[in-house]
Amino acid sequence: MKTTILALYEWNIRLLKWAAIVAGGATFLMMWVIDINAFSRKLFNAPLPAGLELTTSLLPVAIMLPFGWALVMRQHVGSEFLTSQLPTSVTRWLHVFWMVVGFVLFMFVTYGTWQYAMRSFRMGEQVWGATLRFPLWPSKMAISLGTLLICIQFGLEALKSIVAPEYVSKSEAETSA
Repeated sequence: MKTTILALYEWNIRLLKWAAIVAGGATFLMMWVIDINAFSRKLFNAPLPAGLELTTSLLPVAIMLPFGWALVMRQHVGSEFLTSQLPTSVTRWLHVFWMVVGFVLFMFVTYGTWQYAMRSFRMGEQVWGATLRFPLWPSKMAISLGTLLICIQFGLEALKSIVAPEYVSKSEAETSA
């Protein structure tokens, strides 16, 4: 059981790292779209067709996909000040408690956003730009994917803290070094 949980934990870390890389790529693409749009508007008085729609559609990818990676790397908001004086066993169980709370919360968020994204997909919801129609459902599905990834990570963090509290992944070790 312990080895299975740790193997899933490590596999999920690799998945979250790739999701963060995709989010970085989306951010880089957004930068180029904005730059090309600004230069073409200034130089040729012709903005990039659907530039605004593409940028706003990439925002959920850039924002939501790296949530789970931030949790793995311990880059999220923490309460170290309050918990630093507590015994290790108490801190461990507080960590488990909050990871379970996060898991349950994001499980509901994932369910809700998935329902919303599927409704958008079935309707064929689109944004009307200046020149093009742009589908909106992929952005909504990116939100669901991001919440699913962090939900899974919350669950695995809770399980890891229960079965192997001393275990530190390579990614976590690199962060603390």
